[in-house]
Amino acid sequence: MNPAGADPDAMMRQWNAQIQAKLRQADEMKQVANAVRVTQRSSDGSVSVTVDQNGVVSALDLTDAALRKQPAQLSAEILGVMRTAQAQIASRMQEAMAPIIGDDSATMGALMGGYQERFPEPPPGEPVAPPRPTGPADDDDFGGHNFARDDKGW
Repeated sequence: MNPAGADPDAMMRQWNAQIQAKLRQADEMKQVANAVRVTQRSSDGSVSVTVDQNGVVSALDLTDAALRKQPAQLSAEILGVMRTAQAQIASRMQEAMAPIIGDDSATMGALMGGYQERFPEPPPGEPVAPPRPTGPADDDDFGGHNFARDDKGW
């Protein structure tokens, strides 16, 4: 039974308008989200990493000073700067989405919770990446045997 004075056609038009408004809002959210980028620099400025809204590295810039570092140190620094940039995605997304979502705290909470879960703040003072084991100092050591002059041939 219809409530008093309720016009089914008017209700359908109202629902359709609401659905269209939500679709426009979703399109706007997608466009704004796709534009979010976070750039972070190392403390000495030798490494700069930019990540997109998904945390994927979209730019990596190394200065000459970075290239003078030991490989393990450089890779740890790159990963640390990347993780710091990724940890900022949630706050950047919240800033970008606030004008669109407004006071809809449930939607904002769901959206931001996913980012905070995927990209937590890196623990301070903890090594970013464990050092890689080093191989033998000379990987061309054939134990004094010269295989090129071996009488047995190849």
